[in-house]
Amino acid sequence: MHQEQIRPFFLFYGGKWRDTPKHYPEPIYDTIIEPFAGSAGYSLRYPDRKVKLYDIDPIICGIWDFLIKAKSADILAIPDLLEGESIEDLKVCDEARNLVGFWLNKGTTSPRKSPSAWMRSGIRPGSFWGDRVRNTIATQLEYIRHWKIYNRTYLNSYGFNKATWFIDPPYKIAGSHYKFGSKLIDYDQLSKFCLDRKGQVIVCENKGANWLPFKDLAEVKTTRQNRSSEVIWTNE
Repeated sequence: MHQEQIRPFFLFYGGKWRDTPKHYPEPIYDTIIEPFAGSAGYSLRYPDRKVKLYDIDPIICGIWDFLIKAKSADILAIPDLLEGESIEDLKVCDEARNLVGFWLNKGTTSPRKSPSAWMRSGIRPGSFWGDRVRNTIATQLEYIRHWKIYNRTYLNSYGFNKATWFIDPPYKIAGSHYKFGSKLIDYDQLSKFCLDRKGQVIVCENKGANWLPFKDLAEVKTTRQNRSSEVIWTNE
């Protein structure tokens, strides 16, 4: 499968899958490390690389661990939600429930229990949990079998050889929506972490951040149809 055909396995607030080919440098090393994995939008564009994902959120890590190990039949067996049902009614593992939960709305920071008004409207049924999403995920699993996921803070993300580090943390100003958000991050410490990495380092932020010498990148459309002024720092 050609890399641009790899689509998101789940939607997550601030995901970079759409904007990676347009705005972010291609990886120059065989290994990609994402210390704030989320939905791993950057790595999904280069799935054949050695991908190491880290995230402090156990729900995110549980979903990735499930996807990396799951068989296509496991995904195809996850049912739709019937009217009035929540993910808690699904007779599947917690990780599968949470996977479905992220497909019940657009770009949330945690899985929903029941369909959003957007999903219930039926305007774009293929964008929410159902046959199209289920089949897409099932056909892509083989391309992430070699990926690794670790439930660790970014400070415990390791690359013993030079790698491409794609560092997309909760933004200092706009990152308070996450369960493990900007209030929990020491940005001076994060700045030092970024500067100390070996290899190619790409750091994402929002306009106004100054914990690294960021440069303007682009105005991008967010999942919720708003606009975000993105900035970037790279050691290249």
